[in-house]
Amino acid sequence: MNNGVKIGIVAVIVIVIGAYFVIKPEEKTEIQPEEVVPAQIEQVIEPEPEEVVEAEPPTDPRPVEDPIVLPPETLNESDDKVMMAIEKISPTIAQWVVPEEQVRKLVLAVDLLADGKLPLRHKPLEYPIPTFAVESLNDDEFVSEDSNAERMNSLINAVTAIPPKTMGRYYQAWLPLLEKAYGELGKEDEFKTRVDEAVNRILAAEDIEEDERLVQPHVFYQFEDNTLEQKSALDKALWRMGKENREKLQAYLKELKFYL
Repeated sequence: MNNGVKIGIVAVIVIVIGAYFVIKPEEKTEIQPEEVVPAQIEQVIEPEPEEVVEAEPPTDPRPVEDPIVLPPETLNESDDKVMMAIEKISPTIAQWVVPEEQVRKLVLAVDLLADGKLPLRHKPLEYPIPTFAVESLNDDEFVSEDSNAERMNSLINAVTAIPPKTMGRYYQAWLPLLEKAYGELGKEDEFKTRVDEAVNRILAAEDIEEDERLVQPHVFYQFEDNTLEQKSALDKALWRMGKENREKLQAYLKELKFYL
């Protein structure tokens, strides 16, 4: 019997027993046959069995995930698939992508970031950044203009708009190809290890005062405080993007780590 389906069955049986009077033997009493009145048998009407309704299987509350662009088998055939994936993930970022050798460039960039460096050549993105603006305090000292932080707004907003779970799905699917590209660098460890190290470096970046003094000994501006100037190129890039953008990126990476 199926769960949830209950069928009640009622059966009634009526039995009539005839009784004899015992008469004293010395009394002759003509015994008239007793009229037997047939017992009334109550007619029982069985209810119609309830209609069995098959329960519909429960619907899966989980939303159907959008299929991702899967990687090709070889690195040399990856450019088209990379652009398809990036355009699907973020059309905004796709406009800044350098399409040639994208997988190799991405792997190299992550490897450099893990060491606190920035890719100066073979960059995976060509993001237009306005000239760094400063305010002069005197002939030798300067401070960064507040507007410098806004230069990175579009890029940070585009990156953090990608759902971390979606990013994680692509990372897991493309990881074998990324590991293959990393192997071309002749490294002994794994690419996923370098990803963790790069993410942890960004998360560990400390805050500094927004009005730290700058000097210009040559073409580029430097921190007057030599302790800050000796920090990694990655740290200084994170400072230049401004506190709000830096914290927004760090918060995004903390969530993304769960899916990597």
